[in-house]
Amino acid sequence: MAGSSITNFDILKDCLDLELIRDLARLNDEAFRLNLACYLCDLMGGLTPLPTKKHKVILAKELLKKGIEKNRVIELTSISKSTLKRLKNAR
Repeated sequence: MAGSSITNFDILKDCLDLELIRDLARLNDEAFRLNLACYLCDLMGGLTPLPTKKHKVILAKELLKKGIEKNRVIELTSISKSTLKRLKNAR
């Protein structure tokens, strides 16, 4: 691709996980909105200055409110055990 200019749009377009988006679309509106926001933050994390952990912490809080088991929360959000412990102590 000599002479071509790759833009952030091109990078994002190529990184989209369409199967994940289809799976997210099956969720209720609240879950879809939260998960899609987290997915977009993950996608754009390397392209623009965004908090890299805040969206994961918000998702973890919501999962804990719903009674999801702690190991599953860590698996879904990729937060550390110490972050999870702080969230559980703050509740």
